[in-house]
Amino acid sequence: MRLKILPLLIFSITFGWAQNQRLVVILDAESKEPLEFVDVYNKMDHTTTNSDGTFFFMSELDSVVAYKVGYEKVRTTFEALRDTLYLKPSAFKLNEIILTNTKTLWDKVRDSIPKHYMFTPFKERFFLRCLLRKNGKMVRIQDIEGKLQRKTLIYRTGMESSKKDFSFEISNMRKIGTDKDENKVYFSFFSLSELLFETIRLNATGDGFSLVEKEYENQSKSKIFFQSDSSLVGLNTSGNYIIDNQSKAIEAFVMQSRIDRDRYFKNGPVRSRTVGVNQIVNFTRSPKWDKYFITSAKILYSVEITHTKKTFKDLYTCEYILQTFENNGSFSFNSNTNGEKDIFKLKHDYNPEFWENQNRLLLTKEMQDFINSFDSKKNPFKSKRKRKN
Repeated sequence: MRLKILPLLIFSITFGWAQNQRLVVILDAESKEPLEFVDVYNKMDHTTTNSDGTFFFMSELDSVVAYKVGYEKVRTTFEALRDTLYLKPSAFKLNEIILTNTKTLWDKVRDSIPKHYMFTPFKERFFLRCLLRKNGKMVRIQDIEGKLQRKTLIYRTGMESSKKDFSFEISNMRKIGTDKDENKVYFSFFSLSELLFETIRLNATGDGFSLVEKEYENQSKSKIFFQSDSSLVGLNTSGNYIIDNQSKAIEAFVMQSRIDRDRYFKNGPVRSRTVGVNQIVNFTRSPKWDKYFITSAKILYSVEITHTKKTFKDLYTCEYILQTFENNGSFSFNSNTNGEKDIFKLKHDYNPEFWENQNRLLLTKEMQDFINSFDSKKNPFKSKRKRKN
């Protein structure tokens, strides 16, 4: 069978002019591992590290701040920056608290939710990266930049959700990769609406979970660890919330789930089941609105796929990286996208100038190697929107 290959995603680093610019990798000071989702910013500009821990930052200002929840903030300058920057993890106090009393920190967090989060419609800009790997090998990549309108940030008790709660305006898109594989299996991405619903599934408390609280040494934040118990058969879920001790607001949510259940979704002869889910959600407070917004999120699904007529078992890992900015902005908005459609099937004009100059989220070395494996002469990049006559 001949695979259907989407054309080459063109990428080159041709950054525009700025007074100061640096390409830097950020590592954990103790483990020396790359740190993803480190915010790098000053009063004018902002960027974020990719999974390699790398960022490219441009600004007319000389100041640079690097911060990730759970790490000590670093304030420096372009002149002082070196090729590698180390962030030191915040230390915990030795004591811990098992959350069993009636008015725990978690109760205070829940009580504070109406104050700290948006429950009315608002707009924001977004950047989305979707990655697909088959048996550990990258087979698809897609980037989307645009605008998003939400009905609410978080759903409270009594709030009904619907397909109309989100609308989207895509401004730029690029993609490359395989459609169906050699076994005629097509792996579906989430729709944009489905993805946003997944990023706000933040409740891992109540029956079936145990909670333990630990406070950082500087007393500014606490970490609430959660762990599922044996009552949830075939499901092992653990993770943590990072809480600002003053506001009692959630600043980060991390969850890992391992699923061992013989429940397959059937699509003709193809059988699939989710075997793992990893999720990271980071909140940032907007001083302008005095509200917290989800400014970055990462969701990774591991899915096992088999076939009733063929003897194979493949493991797909599907990763979504979402960033939002200009939260609750007053910019114009014109919905132009079907939010219920498979993300990989969306089409939009390719703007090489935009992609050659964007530095919000750099491609990693693995991604660049994958893109370079395609023959650009035989597969010039084209992703055209259907036009009306």
